[in-house]
Amino acid sequence: MTDAALSVRLSAEAGTLTPIGGGWELRFERRLRHSPERVWKALTTGDGLACWLADAEIDLVPGGAMELNFRQPDHEFMPDTPERRRQSNEVLVVEPVTRFEHTFGGDPEAVVSWRLAPDGDGTHLTLVHFIPARWAGSRANVLSGWHHHMEGLEDAVRGVRHPWDWDRWFALRDAYAERLS
Repeated sequence: MTDAALSVRLSAEAGTLTPIGGGWELRFERRLRHSPERVWKALTTGDGLACWLADAEIDLVPGGAMELNFRQPDHEFMPDTPERRRQSNEVLVVEPVTRFEHTFGGDPEAVVSWRLAPDGDGTHLTLVHFIPARWAGSRANVLSGWHHHMEGLEDAVRGVRHPWDWDRWFALRDAYAERLS
């Protein structure tokens, strides 16, 4: 493990967490160098999601199933067992190339909203995730998870699988935990 992996200084791209009724709003914004159509495919197709988030089967209609199977390397923090790696979620909103919403963590109250807007020759992407109050102890984990996963979006849009790095995730988690304290 390198010193860079042990310590992370959160940049302007860091996620934010704002208290709202019954929990928190987590927010990330990114500018990607690809068209909204290409970013949409990375967010809403099994092939696209497998490159940066998880192996996925998705029925892209409101009420459709979104089955995720996270494939990070086996680690004591997240052993490679179905009860730790699989999530059954529901697609809530599909507005092609502009808005996609789904549940997350198998929790109907934890809603993730993706907003895409053209931005010159690229896309302005906004992720908003409602984190229920009962997830309070996991806020730094969720922030660091989305942060690390989103680092792979540029690769994913090009169809390249972005590798998961537990050292990076732990460093991000520690940085977010410090910010939250």
